[in-house]
Amino acid sequence: MNWLKWLLAAVVGLIAVTVFYLLVIFDLNDFKAEITQKVEQQTGRQLQIAGDIGWTVYPSLGVSLSDVTLSNPEGFVPEQMLEVSTLVAAVALMPLLNKDLQIQQLHLDGVTVNLVTAKNGKTSMDGLTSDKAAASDQPETTAPGSQQLQLEDVSIRNLQLNRITEGSPTQSLTLKSFNLTDFKASEWAPLDFELLVKSDPTQLEVKGSAQLQLSNNNQLVQLKDFVLDTEFQGLPLKQLVLETDLKLALDKKQLDWQWQKLELDDIKGSGQLAVNYAKQAVIKLDLKLDEVDTAAYMAENTTTAETEAAASTEPDLAALRQFDLDLKLAVKTLKAAGLHTENLQLVLTNKAGLVQIQNASADLYDGKVVAKATLDARKTPVSYSFNKQLSGLALRPMLIDGADIDLLSGTAKLSIEGKGHSLLPEQLKKNLLANGRFEITDGSLYGVNIAQMIRNAKATLKNEAQSTDNTEQKTDFSSLTGNFHLTDGVLTNPDLKMAAPLLRLAGKGSANLLTEALDYQLSTALVNTSKGQGGKEKDDLAGVEIPLKISGTMQEPKYSLDTKALFETQLKDKVETQKDKLKNKLLEKLGGL
Repeated sequence: MNWLKWLLAAVVGLIAVTVFYLLVIFDLNDFKAEITQKVEQQTGRQLQIAGDIGWTVYPSLGVSLSDVTLSNPEGFVPEQMLEVSTLVAAVALMPLLNKDLQIQQLHLDGVTVNLVTAKNGKTSMDGLTSDKAAASDQPETTAPGSQQLQLEDVSIRNLQLNRITEGSPTQSLTLKSFNLTDFKASEWAPLDFELLVKSDPTQLEVKGSAQLQLSNNNQLVQLKDFVLDTEFQGLPLKQLVLETDLKLALDKKQLDWQWQKLELDDIKGSGQLAVNYAKQAVIKLDLKLDEVDTAAYMAENTTTAETEAAASTEPDLAALRQFDLDLKLAVKTLKAAGLHTENLQLVLTNKAGLVQIQNASADLYDGKVVAKATLDARKTPVSYSFNKQLSGLALRPMLIDGADIDLLSGTAKLSIEGKGHSLLPEQLKKNLLANGRFEITDGSLYGVNIAQMIRNAKATLKNEAQSTDNTEQKTDFSSLTGNFHLTDGVLTNPDLKMAAPLLRLAGKGSANLLTEALDYQLSTALVNTSKGQGGKEKDDLAGVEIPLKISGTMQEPKYSLDTKALFETQLKDKVETQKDKLKNKLLEKLGGL
């Protein structure tokens, strides 16, 4: 058996000599010139390796590089496409022979990638990819039970990706740090990272940590105790914090993301997101939020050439055709456009550009609102339709909060159904066609006391002192009703009626939503007594119909009586009175005969 011992010793000696030669005598740095020359021949790019190339053979197969650069195509700015300060990579040698990839070490530090797109359409990637490889559609096959990935120590520092398009602001993503240790298939491993995203004038800084698990077949990625903390600059948003669990099934192309905690500035809530991207993306989103105030996120009302150009361009909603969406939204309290709502429930779907709000409801100013709507973005310009029902609404606070109009109070019931096309701001009101009806009970019309106006007009005609009632100027009513039609931005109200214990009013008119101009021609009359509105027990104007005109704007309405008609009425009354007196005198004389 001595020959066997000598054979084994010879093999070991040969391996030792080979390792000694590779590590001590053989120097990869001698091949720098050949490597850079080959790269230039294949790509036309300049590869420079300023630092030393170090390597190991056993027990790990590893390489280390420093100060490496790869140029962009000639004429591109910046000149370098890739810059690497330090790269260290090592894999376990013996497991690799059994198709078991165990990365013992992967360290990257100071890596910069500049991806440039020139005005002529050329990019940094031109000439680096193989057309033959790109043309191959043959799927890769993996033998059962092969290649289980194992990572012992992965560390990335200061990796920056710059996306540069000539004539546009530079966009950059910097991976400040990425750490993954003790990673083995089907076992949980700690992960943390920090990255920075810049796109002038906005900036996002993201810090994350999680426990990462990859299944044995490399098809299921899971993150538990996944915490994301994002800070924003240059945006109305300030901070987003998520505490989540995530599952990504690569074979099924299915993402499931549970948000146990969601904090967006002062907004708190929870939710879940599911995305299937096997074909056209199908997204399911369920959000539950507490208090939401949109005022902080609304853009300031500034006018620039860009905003004016955007306002004159039809919004491009083609992206809605690329995915399907099922959204469920619940908000306890919502403040938007100055309005306060509670218990908002919304169900919204998008099917390749057809957006439908199947059910939306909320508590609104002591009342209830229920709505349905459809937006069709499958063609341009988009079209839309809606149906809204409001009941039990406290009208005055809603008008003040939502439109800064202090005109009406009362309990309102409103129904409106409409449709239109185009989302251009100047076209929204003009292209909207709508019909509806309103009923307001136990309210007041503010800014005018119609009964007092009539009495003061009468006093003026009689050269009598006008009323000096200093109480709030308003006209109380028990009901105010009417139907309305909206066409070309003008709301027409053909049958306005107001009923009150002391007053009756009826007529028609219009309100121009584009200019906010009012134009109403009404007929009003006092009812027997107007004591409750500053009058006497009996009013000799009871039953007299007097024309009333409302003009001005919604913010500043103007009311005027047709005093000519009132004068004619008074003159007629005087004539009748004189006729009665003459008649009585004549009867007295005839009686004396």
